[in-house]
Amino acid sequence: MIYLNRFALLLILSLIFFSHLPLTGQTLYLKVDYFKAPSEKIGDYLYVEQELWKPIHQERLNHGIILGWSFYSVFVGEPDAPYNYIAVNVFDDFELLDYFGLNEIVAEVYPDKDLAGFYQQTRESREVVRTEIWRVDGFIGADLENLPIGNYITKNFFDSRGGSGEHTEMELDFWGGIHEVRVNREILNSWAMYTLYYPAGDARHYTYSTVDYYENLGDLTIGAGIDLARVAYPGQSDEELNGFFARTGSSRTLYKTEIWKLLDSVGYN
Repeated sequence: MIYLNRFALLLILSLIFFSHLPLTGQTLYLKVDYFKAPSEKIGDYLYVEQELWKPIHQERLNHGIILGWSFYSVFVGEPDAPYNYIAVNVFDDFELLDYFGLNEIVAEVYPDKDLAGFYQQTRESREVVRTEIWRVDGFIGADLENLPIGNYITKNFFDSRGGSGEHTEMELDFWGGIHEVRVNREILNSWAMYTLYYPAGDARHYTYSTVDYYENLGDLTIGAGIDLARVAYPGQSDEELNGFFARTGSSRTLYKTEIWKLLDSVGYN
């Protein structure tokens, strides 16, 4: 019973210090597009994405359609990965995900361009491998006005099916305290947890992800284990902390981890 009461205390403290979006009534969504640009077209694709489309994303931000856009390359990924670039759009309204008002905004930014030709140039520069929609569960070291961002990220893809069902509270409530220490020590810029909203069903390889946002690549080598847990929860014994680590492990399995490098963004300070 003492163990449960202490964990309940952790939950209460997490409500005070951590940014749990459902508590604010605000739900954010990420539309994540995975692209494959062949080596001979990478220059063309980067020009299309960063020179032609970035001003469009800026206007989408100005119109209140998106909260932010970020563009990444895969720095470290699986062998023969089907994608090498990723674009992330952040929304606070699910109705706006499907290219809301896009033709009008493109025409506003490029009044002299032929829309059909512009879209064809985009399609020819890369392949859209897949699109996913993620729901934001919460973040550390960020808020609605300052979304999580970093020069490098580790994208951890987890599968919670078949686990204990505790993955959300373990990630947000227990690990959240550790990530708070990492942010305070400037190891992390920020941290976030996302649940895969679509696609749904058994064909998915993963159900949620956590993302560590770093300023410096070398910070990825700094571990997040028992030493930082002792700092985050000084009233807990090593036995109790190891119990939380064990419960985390039994709540999900790790499908894969990738490192992405930030190439460009709109709407981030």
